[in-house]
Amino acid sequence: MWKDGYNLSKILKITFFLTFTGFALCVNKIYAQSLVSDISSPDGFGASTEIFTETVRIISRSQKIFILTNTNEMLNKGDFITLVLGEKDPVARALVGKTHDSLAGIKIIKIYSLKRWSSLKKGLEVGILKGDDSRLFVKEEKKEVEEEGKIESEEDLYQIDEGIIEEDVDFFSKDNRYIRTDNVVGAAWSQYSFENTLLPETETKIGTQWAFSWAYQFNDNYWAEGLYGRTLLSNFPAQSTQTLVNNFTIRLKYTFKAPLYSYIMPYVGYQIYNVSSPNAGQSNDPTLNAKEENLINELGQDQPVFGLTLLRRLVPGWFFKADLGNDIIALGAAIEF
Repeated sequence: MWKDGYNLSKILKITFFLTFTGFALCVNKIYAQSLVSDISSPDGFGASTEIFTETVRIISRSQKIFILTNTNEMLNKGDFITLVLGEKDPVARALVGKTHDSLAGIKIIKIYSLKRWSSLKKGLEVGILKGDDSRLFVKEEKKEVEEEGKIESEEDLYQIDEGIIEEDVDFFSKDNRYIRTDNVVGAAWSQYSFENTLLPETETKIGTQWAFSWAYQFNDNYWAEGLYGRTLLSNFPAQSTQTLVNNFTIRLKYTFKAPLYSYIMPYVGYQIYNVSSPNAGQSNDPTLNAKEENLINELGQDQPVFGLTLLRRLVPGWFFKADLGNDIIALGAAIEF
């Protein structure tokens, strides 16, 4: 027995416990300080502090996907990078999506300066900074970047929309298109009218025509468009009968830019009518039958067409659409993709 009732075994256990606990706390403290140190470092987790140079090889039509050279072999999938012009002028923030054969594909996720962004082009050498880019933003420059990137008017909204919102990763090029997407699909309302000569007194017969169109941009500002219109005429050529008028039109268009985020597209083409009227010429009056058949044939006459289409951008991706031509006068909406 030891003094105060403690034996040797108990004292050894207490001593071992205190020693082990102190060592564990010391180790945890060391690792905690090391982790905080890594996170607090200006570049974080081994990011490069040096700006190296690569060349822009390809820019997508949407200007959101870039292909850069990777001659320095410093770009890896998953890297966050900043594109820099000159010594320290940040342009945009991007994410490396893929690397292959000394090339790197990046996706733009944030634009710092629209002015510098507009100067990017194929073949341009740009600086690359990996990881944290906060050191590029001194107080004066940060204020400039905020002013340039701020949307202060409706015009700024459309500049951003036309420059960077639309995404098309299938084609990599810069072009002169006013409308950057390949397809515009629309729906419109119009009236189909003609002179009904079957009545004792000739009158104008009017029917509602719904038109659906699909335009494809096969070259910069050149479009090929197909349009289908449908009109169902009730009580024609006689009471309790119906006549269906199908309108098929092919048009070639060219785009001109107009004020107020609008586009004017003159067109030429050809219109084909298909008229279905099962009850025409089925009455007991041979004279009336001949008149009905002649009128139906007149409605089905094909013709060359010309006119213009007006597109007015409403919100990104959507247009107000108006067709004014010898084939149709219609109002509607369209969407681009």
